[in-house]
Amino acid sequence: MNLFLDQITFHGNQDLEVTDEMKLSIAAQACLPIVNSPVWYDTLRTILVYPSGFRTGRNTHDGFVVHESDIGTLGESWARGPVVLSWDHALQGGLDAEDGHNVVIHEFAHQLDSLTGHTNGLPILRKGQAFLGWEKAMLDAYHGHVERVESGRPTLVDAYGATNHQEFFAEAIVTFFEKPQALRREEPALYAQLAELLALDPARWAGADR
Repeated sequence: MNLFLDQITFHGNQDLEVTDEMKLSIAAQACLPIVNSPVWYDTLRTILVYPSGFRTGRNTHDGFVVHESDIGTLGESWARGPVVLSWDHALQGGLDAEDGHNVVIHEFAHQLDSLTGHTNGLPILRKGQAFLGWEKAMLDAYHGHVERVESGRPTLVDAYGATNHQEFFAEAIVTFFEKPQALRREEPALYAQLAELLALDPARWAGADR
């Protein structure tokens, strides 16, 4: 966390003053996925913090036509930085470790994913971790998740994970920390791959969900 705080410059938007306590809270959550990992957020230098949810412009392409939209969001992660966060939701994610939602971990899972040069749900695997095992566990879990979302059934991983592979990876990381025992029961192969990737086993931590 000290290295993280030394590397990162925080900027408050909409007149938000980013205090040392806020920086520490964000750093603690952001460093959790890499605490036992050899990888690092090498290119990240800036975190932008809004007081609450914010609006952002998005462009979509339809052939030669570009459609512009303005949508509300809680966080964004750009390859090579910056990360943008809603403080209200970053705070709530830190205070409630079992609600299945954590915008800081979600956005930093994207940073972890993007270290390969592509944000696609395939991060830098652990030394010795087999690609085929990772691919099968992730794709099986993702396709099952999409089917449940499309049929209107409840899901353990947030439904937003059905958007694409990278969003499923980010939401799976959140669930790994927030509901580890449930994830290990429902998706044992996925849990095992995430545990190997991060060298962590939160299902065994004291106070983990049942």
